Amino acid sequence: MATSSRILLIEDDREISSTLSGVLRGAGYDVITAPNGIEGQKLIVSESPALVITDMMMPRMGGFPVLD
Repeated sequence: MATSSRILLIEDDREISSTLSGVLRGAGYDVITAPNGIEGQKLIVSESPALVITDMMMPRMGGFPVLD
């Protein structure tokens, strides 16, 4: 079951993902990550995050289709 502080970060750039995850975890959030939109959609269904932060331009599936 998801907590109210769980954030899903969908980002294909490893350095950006690592930096953002670190900042959010440092602020006390439970962060889960996905490297692309396809994996992100799966985590939205299985983890029910309170917030989704997504890159809009990614290979395989960008941010707009993920949020649809």
